[in-house]
Amino acid sequence: MTETLSPPPKIGHKAFLWPGWFWDILLDWDRLQVAGSLLIILAMAVLPIFVTASYYLGIIVLTALYAYVGISWNISTGFAGQLLIAHVIFVGVGAYTTIVLLDRFGISPWLGIPAAGLVSGVLGLVVSYITLRYGLKADYAALFTIALMLAMSLLFNKFQLVGAAAGLGVSFHGESLKMMTFVAKTPYLYIALGLLSAAVAVQYLVYRSKLGAYMIAIRENEAAASALGVNTALYKTLAVLISTAMGGIGGGFYVVYVTFVQPGQVFNLSFNVAIVLAGPIIGGLGSLIGPILGAVVNKPIVELLRGALAAQRGGTDLIVYGLFLITFMLFVPKGIAGLLYGPYDSMRRALQRRG
Repeated sequence: MTETLSPPPKIGHKAFLWPGWFWDILLDWDRLQVAGSLLIILAMAVLPIFVTASYYLGIIVLTALYAYVGISWNISTGFAGQLLIAHVIFVGVGAYTTIVLLDRFGISPWLGIPAAGLVSGVLGLVVSYITLRYGLKADYAALFTIALMLAMSLLFNKFQLVGAAAGLGVSFHGESLKMMTFVAKTPYLYIALGLLSAAVAVQYLVYRSKLGAYMIAIRENEAAASALGVNTALYKTLAVLISTAMGGIGGGFYVVYVTFVQPGQVFNLSFNVAIVLAGPIIGGLGSLIGPILGAVVNKPIVELLRGALAAQRGGTDLIVYGLFLITFMLFVPKGIAGLLYGPYDSMRRALQRRG
């Protein structure tokens, strides 16, 4: 859910004890979402002081990564309305790019991860060209990305350069900052939080720019936007390019962290739901804070269900998780951010009247 791009009216700051910049943030829903996102990131950054167990630190690392990937998907689908349902394609290609450069050519992940963004971005341009060239919209574009994901899974299963069905792994030769290999989880957490902070900044800059305004216009009514002179093909392509390049970078970090990748692991619908779709949908697709809120809620729930139910009848945790997602979408269709906006708007109006 998205709101107006223009800041709301200010109130008289002198009537309150808090400084003016505080009210500038509080009365602007977009800025408040960014501030909330940064506070969540800060909270995750200090958690290692209190949480030392490797298992729980691993959950925090993946939560940050899932939030990052969720933001990447939010830009193309939440802002521009491009239904790249199988966005995990670009995450997977990014993972393979980084691991191939590392395993086959000895190139550090510090270079391999940006290269992953470049390769995934190029693939995103190809996908965008095909969907535009053949007029694939909405459900047809979504089905195209799912079909492409299945085709890539079959292709990578036969492609020896990427390890075929056996996959590829990161060889551990001790801690190395240069090769981004660490024994502890904490360094990975701070790298993930660095990526997430950059994603929050990119998302906000895109949203509050002319590019973001055009994206939202296309999402709301593409025909009307085109009639007003918006180059819809260009701006849809730019949305996909930014989104897929970011997804590739997320995939590059993912493979360095988990140290292994194979086709069935990344080109997989359940993985797509977990790392791409669930966060923005739970948090609020199209909102600035939604992907982070959704990831913070989603990942711990997944781990809780897995720990409580996975030892029982196989697949019970997945059934319960699926029911949770269905129930959430039915009763909270605008996500957590949408749920919070109503009370926030009432509070803002009351403060403006008071000012």
